[in-house]
Amino acid sequence: MYKKIDFRVRPPFGNYLTMFQNEQAHFARLADAFDFTVSESQRTGNLEQFVREMDLAGVELCVVPERKNLGGEDGGMFPLVSRYPGRFMVFPYIDPTDGERALEEIDRFRAVWDIRGVSAEPTFQPRPYRFDDPVAYPMYEKLQREDLVLFVSYSAKLLPVVDPDTVRQLGALLQRFPELKIVVGHGGWPWHLEVMAMAFNSPNIYIVPDMYGLTGAGSQDYVKAANTLMKGQMLFGTAYPILNIVDAAGFYENCGIKESVMPDFFYNNAAKLLKL
Repeated sequence: MYKKIDFRVRPPFGNYLTMFQNEQAHFARLADAFDFTVSESQRTGNLEQFVREMDLAGVELCVVPERKNLGGEDGGMFPLVSRYPGRFMVFPYIDPTDGERALEEIDRFRAVWDIRGVSAEPTFQPRPYRFDDPVAYPMYEKLQREDLVLFVSYSAKLLPVVDPDTVRQLGALLQRFPELKIVVGHGGWPWHLEVMAMAFNSPNIYIVPDMYGLTGAGSQDYVKAANTLMKGQMLFGTAYPILNIVDAAGFYENCGIKESVMPDFFYNNAAKLLKL
């Protein structure tokens, strides 16, 4: 078993508990689709059980990106850091449409907590904005200047209308802020090839395939990229609780990623990005 950093987890805590209350049918449908099980922590929303499942999966640290439409923009996940030292790292949700307040939020969180990055979901928040919307430029500038990571959840599932122009917007963001480190959660699917092309041209784009790296259309593209051109830019993530963390970790250990690459995929790439 390889030690792991899971770069996309929504644990059974705080506002994320609503997922465990409302999405049991979704958990069951995906478990059936991928030949997984629904874990005890998925069924019960028990945090202590989830930490035990982290141990079973070999996950030493979970990155927790907050989500605004679940009330996560208040930094409500940070108590996890104190409760389980060294096991969780929170990326607070920042909404650049809040203007100067968004920048003040970053400073406020950093004054209290060890912040390595922030979370944003431009297409999936109450007031959506384009990736390349100038309203977000002050936030991007601050993150780039202060060497903080931007985590964006990006896939067709997070778009109200499937819009292929969003991948161009992401590329425009990267061109304007070339030193900004961007982690693309949900693998950018189904525009993952375009996102990989960006990553081929920039060392500052990282991809977390999570559920889209399993057995769906295009999943082997992530494996090929992890084995070759993106050895240093592919990150392990499970999208828990959408997927059982133990089953997802086991899948990725046997999906075709080379043994020589696995330490980087599971741990080293993320540890370097997070400056651990």
